This record gives sequence, C-alpha cells and structure tokens, in this order.
Amino acid sequence: MLTVVTGYGQVDISGKVLDKSDKKPLTNASIVLLNADSILMHFTRADENGRFTLKDIDKGPYLMLVSYPKFELISKPLQVEDKAIKLDDIEVSSQMNLIEEVVVTQRIPIRIKGDTIEYDAASFETEKNAKLEDLLRRLPGLTVSADGQITAQGKSVSKVYIDGEEFFGYDNKIAIRNIRADAVDKVQVYERKSEEAELTGIDDGVRLQTVNVVLKEEARKGIFGNAEALYGTEDLYAGSLFAAKFNSTERIGITASTNNMGASGREGSLRMNNQIHGEPLNTSIGANYQNRLFQKKVNVNANYNFNNNSMRNERESYNKEILSDDVLNETKRTSNTFNTSQSHGVQSHFRIRIDSTQNMDVRLSGNISTRENGSSVESNTNDEGQNPINEFRSRQNNRGNSNSNNIRLNYRKRLNKNGASLNAHLSNSYSKSDTENDVSDSTYFFRNDSTVRVNQRRLGDDLSNNFSTQLSFNNRLTPKINYSIGYHFSNSNQKNYTDAFISDDMGVTSQIDTAYSQHQNDLSTNQGVNANMFFNLETITINVSNSTSYKNQNLDDYYRDIDLSRSFWDNSFNTDVNYKISTRKNIRVSYQHSNVIPTFGQLQPLQPQTNALFRQEGNPDLQRATRNSFRTNYNTISLLKGTSLNLNGDISFVSNPIINKREIDNNRITTSTFVNINDRSSWQASVNGGFNKPVFNKQVQFNVHSNLTYNNGFSYIRYNNANNYELNNLQNTNGSIGIGMNEQNSSGFDFDVNARIGANNQRNSLQKDFNYTNMTAGGSGYIKYFLPKQFNVTTNLVYSFEGPTKFYDESIHQFYTNVELSKKLLKSESLVVSVRAFDIFNTFNTINRNVSETNFSESTQLMLTRYVLFGLKWDFNKNLGKKKDE
Repeated sequence: MLTVVTGYGQVDISGKVLDKSDKKPLTNASIVLLNADSILMHFTRADENGRFTLKDIDKGPYLMLVSYPKFELISKPLQVEDKAIKLDDIEVSSQMNLIEEVVVTQRIPIRIKGDTIEYDAASFETEKNAKLEDLLRRLPGLTVSADGQITAQGKSVSKVYIDGEEFFGYDNKIAIRNIRADAVDKVQVYERKSEEAELTGIDDGVRLQTVNVVLKEEARKGIFGNAEALYGTEDLYAGSLFAAKFNSTERIGITASTNNMGASGREGSLRMNNQIHGEPLNTSIGANYQNRLFQKKVNVNANYNFNNNSMRNERESYNKEILSDDVLNETKRTSNTFNTSQSHGVQSHFRIRIDSTQNMDVRLSGNISTRENGSSVESNTNDEGQNPINEFRSRQNNRGNSNSNNIRLNYRKRLNKNGASLNAHLSNSYSKSDTENDVSDSTYFFRNDSTVRVNQRRLGDDLSNNFSTQLSFNNRLTPKINYSIGYHFSNSNQKNYTDAFISDDMGVTSQIDTAYSQHQNDLSTNQGVNANMFFNLETITINVSNSTSYKNQNLDDYYRDIDLSRSFWDNSFNTDVNYKISTRKNIRVSYQHSNVIPTFGQLQPLQPQTNALFRQEGNPDLQRATRNSFRTNYNTISLLKGTSLNLNGDISFVSNPIINKREIDNNRITTSTFVNINDRSSWQASVNGGFNKPVFNKQVQFNVHSNLTYNNGFSYIRYNNANNYELNNLQNTNGSIGIGMNEQNSSGFDFDVNARIGANNQRNSLQKDFNYTNMTAGGSGYIKYFLPKQFNVTTNLVYSFEGPTKFYDESIHQFYTNVELSKKLLKSESLVVSVRAFDIFNTFNTINRNVSETNFSESTQLMLTRYVLFGLKWDFNKNLGKKKDE
C-alpha cells in the first residue's frame, strides 16, 4: 500500500540526445529539471546511446535544460500530467556550427541575478522603429504612464541608465523616447542606494528603483535619431529633433524642441492628456557628451540645456473652508497670470581612476536664469448665508535673475586586499538671486467699512552658501561582515533680504514698510559621526546604520530685532533586512527612526506679511517631533509561467507632531502659527500590489494592481476670538483596484486597455455633517490597427468618474477620444505622415476638484481640448543595432 501511495501522481520522462550534424548520440549529456522557482528537482545523464529517463516526477510545470560541453544549451518547458512523457529526439548543435547556423529552441525572457530582475528584450516584440518606451510597456511588472513616468514592481523609477551611464541625465524621458527598441539587449531593474549613500559609503536607508538598459554590442556604434514637425488648427505647432552618435567609448547627443502646446516633451502623443492649458510657448535645446579618455582612466559625462518658456493663463475657483462647528467660508476667485523664464544649465560628471587603488568622482553643475511673472487677482469672500465679508484686488509684477553652482567631490582609496578603504567627500553649493516686485493690493472689509491698501516696490536679495565634508573608513571584519565609520561636518550660510518701499501717487519713496520687509541671516553648523554595519549571510543581508550629530543654529532679523540661537543633539537610525526566500522570491523589511526638527520659519516670532489677509507667526517654544517608519516589500517571479507578484507596504508615525494653528477673525484675516500636540500622533500608511501574468498562449500581458492609503492628521482652528481653539482631526482614506491587458506584436492590432474602481473617504471632526464617501472609476483603451499598404489607425479613449460629495452634489464625468491615421513611407518605414484629432467629440470636462485639510475647492482654467494636428516624422538610423550583413 505504501508503494502505491508513493507512486500515485508521479510519471517518468524519457528521451534521446543527439548531435544535430551527424545524428550520433551524445553520451553523458546532462539533463536537468527545474521547478517554477528554478530550483533543481531532478538530474540525470544520457547513456552510451544518448537515452535518458527522469523517474517519479510530480505533476506541475518544469523547465528542462540539456547541455553538453562545447554544444549549445537547450531549454524546454514541460507540463507534467498523469501519464508518462516520451520526448522527440533532442538534437543539439555544436558551437562550431552555430557560427553558420543559429538554433534557438527557447529564450528565457526573465532572469533573476541576485537582486536584479533582467528582461531579455528579444523575447518581447515591438513595432519596427519602436522606442525604448514601447519596449518597457511590454515588460511584466513595468508600466509607463502617458507622460513618461516609469513604475517598476510598484515603485517609481528615479533613474534610467544606458549601459550603466546617465544619458541626458537631467531627463529620463529623453532616453526612453529616443533609444531604439531594436538596439536593446537586456533591461535590468534593481534598487540602488541614494546618491548620498553611494558617495559617502554611509547607508541612509533610502532605496531608489533604477532601470539599466544594456545595448547590443552592434548597437554601441552608429548614428540614430528622429525629427518631427506638427502643425494644426488654432495655429498650433510643434517641432522636435534628436540625434546621437555612438562608438565604442564616445557618445554625442543633441535634442531641440519648440512648440506652443506645452512643455511636456511629447506634444501630439495620443496616449497623453493633450489638453493645452493657457497659452504656452516653449523652446529647449540640449546636448550630451560621454567619453572614456586617457586609456579609459577618465569617464566624462557632460550635459548642457537651454530653456525659454512662457505662459499666460486664466483661472476661476470656488472654495469652501470649514472654520468651526457651525461656520463656513465661501470664496470666489478669478486670476489672470503670465510668466516667462529663460535658463542655461550645465552638468558634468567625471569618474577618474587614478590607479588600481584610487578613484575619484567629481560632479560640477551651474545654472543662470532670468524670469518675469505677473498676476491680476480678484476674490470675494462670503459667509454661509452669502453675506459679503471681504473683497480683495491685487496686481503684481515680479522680475528677477538668479545663478547657482554646485561641486561634489568623492575620493576613495583602497588600503588592502581585504576590503579596507578610505572615503573622503566634499561638496559646496552656492546660489544668489535678485528680485524686484511691484505690488498694488486693495482689501475692503464690509463689516467695518474699511479698506487696506498696499502699494509697494519690494526689492529682494537672497544668498545661500552650503559647505559639507565627510571622511569615512570602511573595512571587512569577516568575509560576511563589513563596517564603516565616519565623521561629517557642514556649514550653511543664508541671507534673505527684502526691502518693501512704500509707493504713492508720485512714485516710489524711500520709506520702508517694516511689516513687509526682512533682513534675515541664518548661520548653522552640523557635525557628527556615522556608523554602518553590513551582514551578508547568504540568504539574508542586513544593513544597520546610525548618524549622531551636534547642531548649532543662529538666526537674526534686523527689522524685527530677533536673535535666535540653539544647539542640540540629533540622531537617526536605519536598518534594512533582505531575505531571499528562494532564487525567485524575496522579501525586504526596513525601519527608520528620525527627528523632525522645527525650522526657523516655524520658530521665528514675527515674519514679514505678504498681503492684508494673512499673517505668519512663529513659535519659539516648538519642540522636535519623532518619526518612526516601517517599510516592507515582497516579490516573486515564475520564469516558466512568466508571472510576477509584487507587494509593498509602509507605515509612518510622528509623535509630538508639529501642526498648524490658525486664528481667523470676523473679517476672515488669518493668523497662522505652529504648535506641538503631545497626546496625539499623526500617521500615514499605504499598501499597493501588482500581479502580472501572460495569457492567451503568452501573447497578452494581463495585470491586476491595487492600492490603499490612509492619512491621519491634526490642525487647530479658532474663529472670531472664541474662548478655545478647536482641534480638527482629518482622516482621509483612498483605495482602488484595477486590471489591464496589453498586447503588441505589430500585426492585426495592438492594444493596451485598463480599468479601475475606487473610493475616497474624508472625515473631519469639525462639521461632521460634511464627511463623505464617494466613488471613483476610470478606464482607458489604446488600440492600434495595422492596415494594408502600411496604413495604421490608432485610437485612445479615456473615461473617469468622480462621485458627488457633501460639498459638491454633482458628479464629474470626464471623457475624451483621440484618433490618428498614419502611413509609413520608404522601404525602411522610417518616414511617417499622420493626421491626429484630439477630443473629437468635445466632451472633456475642465472642472478640477481639490481637497486639503478643511478646504474644498473646484476650479477651471483657460484650456483648449479639441484640435487637429498634421504631422511628419522621420526616424534615421545608420548602423545602430544592425549587424554587418544587414
């Protein structure tokens, strides 16, 4: 009976391994059977006739690997059921023959290498001349929003590298929207430490999601790029150019664009929310240079960018504000604004290999900018009975210029072969700005029939200079334990000067209004020690770090006779534990403890006003708050099934929190300050997850994603000299769940569709009658039809719904449809003509709602939603990604 039970559900797998060239058996060929987590389950060798048998195999999916010295590696997925499997002869090619004949039986699309998830780009089809952005959308676990924001394993991606190097480092979108998909060999996703931790060697607990794109060997030499021109109704236009030249060590790239549609860098894309806000004008030029010089001892990466932008806009808003248990504010506001700016910026990064034991990292950057902006504002505030309280009118014009520079230097010296090293870090940042602001404000108070007028020319002069240095020693105690200890010092010197000269009918006078002026000097120093321990225990890695600092800060304001100074100790602690459950499953848990130090802006008793309706006061008795944060992440990937699951959660508590305290008088003049609340804690938490699975014979990627966030905060409010301040507790919960499917094989039709449903819950302890729960929903569909003669039709439909609240009894329905007809020209399909129509049914709803503490608002602005664009785009490519015989 025991024998029968043991054998139930187990089968045998048999087959034969042959040399493909002469059909002779490959004696002693290795046959390996891996389970869904790539764990070795069974192993055997072929006999003298090339035959093999794997016995007593449990039901389920497996990956079989067949190998023989100097022959290709064969991988084959198997699904074991209730009956024995007899395989067809497995023919293996010699590596010598592979030079003339490439035999691919099965590519492994996803691999796990340590903490890195690696995607094989050739396993995911894309359209001819597609870009890296299109490829990333096909990879399980990755999403790319319409505006180019990348999310990987549920976390926002902060950096995109090309072969480990930044490419136009100031903007990830330049890389993903211009690098060709057919030039990519691998896409790697991993978490890296913060830039500060990498430079100093002291772990601060921060982890940044990163994508590294590995190019094919043949793609590291060549010229490629694209140029596009668009013109449309309403005299809309956009033009862009990108060109790059690669060779084995040198990369040169240029980018340029101009448009009157917005500064997104993707004007005319059907995937985007292409509503044109206001009347924008934008021009930008950028250049990137990378090279390895002096026998590859110096790695240079330099960028230049120029931006010239302007915007004119009109806005209307309607705001309701809770003041107490039985009092509401209602404010209607209209504004006309304009702004222009022009800037030149440079960034450079030098990595220098001095010798086999010494390396230096130098970063330099600088920026020069000028700007001008102006506004015309009218607002009227009424009580809940629609009785007028105040009327505010303002006109301002602001002109200014600024310049800044930054230097960061890191030197690392390896002291011995056991891992001991010395790390020195130095940085300095400097910025200076000058402003001139003409202000004409008038505020009328109905209840006491009075008017306050402010006519001033405010001259501003701000300066900031920050210096920091750090020295650390790193060593290895054992092969599994590393540690580092360091000393840091920083000095900050800031000056904020504003002279508000009173204007009269005859022009500017020399009289200064001290209520609107400041001469503030802020000088602080910070020094302390850092310590870090790293344990590598095979399946578990543990990182523990601590930073203890002594801080001395001083502030004075000439106009207010303020002289503040304080000295105190500060400490922060971080720990990170990563447990590798298996080669395909991983869980990471981290904890951070830190203090929230009151700023001088929160401490300073008297501060300059900006208008007659708002006054900011500080609280010199503020105490520090304490934050404790926990984060966890779990992910698993099945290589055979192509599925992935990722779960993220975090929770943060702030004890003795610093909260806002407002007093509002009968004329609705607000006086704001800050206080601690000792008997309460503010906290926030979030959970999100994603599941990906290929369906329909692995032609379609199916995904499920969900998120839940909760915030619990406090604020004090007092209305019209009430006896006591009222403590408002705001609790906000948001949750949603969605599904999506996408397929892209560039034949028939491609699609990317998704839908979501969610709910918002808002709770205020003041005026509980206005607490609400409302539903949200949305969906989008991007469909591209491939027609004969290289014609394509593309449509993008977007719908969203926001349910009514206690403040706003009408739902917001948002719907628009964009359509494009395009045709590819030339044999290479590199020239595309198109016509695109946006919001063809003119159904876009321009109302926008916002909720913030005790404020609820609806707003609209000047916006163009329906228009047509005619376009011409040329993709050029010389050699890049092509083999010699292509």
